[in-house]
Amino acid sequence: MEDTLTHRQLQSLIHISNVLNTSFDIETIIELIMRETISVVEAAEGGSLWLYNKKQDCLIAQSAQGVFYPKIFRQIRLKPGESMTGITFEKRNSVIYKNENEIKTALATLSFKNSGLLSRSIPENFHFSTVISAPIFLKGECIGVFTLDSFQQSLNFKPEDLHLLEAICHQAAVALERSSLYKEKEQTVKNLSYSIETHRTLANLVLQGEDLHSILQYIHRWIGQNTFLFDELGDHITSSYDPVLSTEILMFVKHQAAIWMKSTENSLSVKEVDIVGIPYQLVSLPLGSKPNFLGLLMILSTKKLDEMDLAALEHACTVLSLQVFKEQTVFETQQRLKDEFVTMLFTEHMDEALLQRAKSLDLNPGDNYIATIIEFSMDSNQKNQPKEGLIRKMIQLTNQAFLGPYTKGMTVTHHHQIVVLLSDHSNTANSFIVSRVKEKVKWIQQEIMSRNWEVEVAFGIGRVKQGLQNVHKSLKEAENCLNFIRHFHWENSILSYSDLGIQRFILQNPEEEVMEFINEVLGPLIDYENSRKGDLLKTLYIYLEGNQNVKRTADTLHVHINTLSYRLKRIEEILSIDLTDSKQVLNLHLAVNLFRYIKKQPSTQMV
Repeated sequence: MEDTLTHRQLQSLIHISNVLNTSFDIETIIELIMRETISVVEAAEGGSLWLYNKKQDCLIAQSAQGVFYPKIFRQIRLKPGESMTGITFEKRNSVIYKNENEIKTALATLSFKNSGLLSRSIPENFHFSTVISAPIFLKGECIGVFTLDSFQQSLNFKPEDLHLLEAICHQAAVALERSSLYKEKEQTVKNLSYSIETHRTLANLVLQGEDLHSILQYIHRWIGQNTFLFDELGDHITSSYDPVLSTEILMFVKHQAAIWMKSTENSLSVKEVDIVGIPYQLVSLPLGSKPNFLGLLMILSTKKLDEMDLAALEHACTVLSLQVFKEQTVFETQQRLKDEFVTMLFTEHMDEALLQRAKSLDLNPGDNYIATIIEFSMDSNQKNQPKEGLIRKMIQLTNQAFLGPYTKGMTVTHHHQIVVLLSDHSNTANSFIVSRVKEKVKWIQQEIMSRNWEVEVAFGIGRVKQGLQNVHKSLKEAENCLNFIRHFHWENSILSYSDLGIQRFILQNPEEEVMEFINEVLGPLIDYENSRKGDLLKTLYIYLEGNQNVKRTADTLHVHINTLSYRLKRIEEILSIDLTDSKQVLNLHLAVNLFRYIKKQPSTQMV
């Protein structure tokens, strides 16, 4: 009899093993295990298969068959050590509960909630007579419990049934592991396909000539979350987000981008943030890697993005990097062609080839032209500041200020400077054109300061010239303005050639010749001041600037008129001049003003 029973067990196991191999779906496998086990164990009238949930620290019924009401029964959450199933899980040993007393003792460990659910899930006229329970092991770890129930006194479980149940549990563990591996592999394939499809769609957008904003709009639609793109300087390029997003949230994202730029981060970053009481997930993905950093993609998500989404976003960054690089390459090519054109303009050589080049750049040779040169230098402490990115941003800012639908011109980098050529074919007054250029330049200056680029900028503005053949003169004037700002004292970093008066004498003559004139007119007084450290040079300057008004000069100097008269007399004696002689006063006025600017550091005696 024992041999027959063992043979029957073997046949049952082979049958169950064959059945389990017909599916990889975990739910199907569990249902097959339940059905086949109950059918081969004679005393089994019902049963349940439980799997352990680590997060909840409880056993959850995956299937229940027999007299149970499954919907109620599957609400039960057993803690380890609770009821027959929980005790088996805790002890990690198979158990036979031979009679109702043993079963009642085990059921007494149920929580109040679980006891109520169990009572409701079994009809009133049914009671457990015997129960067997076996743990399910996978790689030495108990992952669940298989429990079989009998409700008739005439049907009792035997030790052989428990051995069979243990063998079935082993088969179940193998089947569950196979299903899990298959699911993981299936998910990996799904993730890969998802990423490839996303990458293909994004790549097609680039091939179709779509810009960065269109690509970001696609990412926004695909992932359903707010997207933001920043350049290598941390400036916002473009974005696509829900219209209801508040200004406060937008400012928060920009601030986080600035923080990221200053950090040493160089890879995917995911963190939980709270903005105005709303939880978000902030995902930061760099474009390129340092030192070839191209920008930053940020996702502000109301849900937790899974690994598949993050992998696809990393593919998206690859495409975005290619698009950014493409746009940079186009920009650099255009700049090189424009630079060649400007270089030819500086040579003052105008020929047919240059005129044709001008027309290809949409510049009319017969228009009026004005040149502005922007000179900038980076703070020596900002060694990590990407120079190429800064130049591009300066060009973009300059284009935004000067060029528009009704303005023709060009902006180009030339010898570490930015050259702006603006054309005007109307009869607009030259003074108005210069005034308008000054306003634009001031706006650029303010924008640079507000963006904290930490660069020093100077602006030289030439005068309006008629015809492209004369634009080199405006370029030269703008360059002279920068030379003046660089070498002489000036009130600010913006200078128009039209604003220069006597200072042009300095620009148009060698410094030695200017100093020779100053020494001829003021030399004795300068020597006197240097030896005695008096106030005569300052007095002379204020006296001349005040149109030789004695009272006004005395008030400005805060001295008595008699004191002023004495000083003026000493000036006449030292310089051997007469302050009533208009020709001598003209030379004095010219020399004093030149002396103010020719000095590398302006004299405090005159200011």
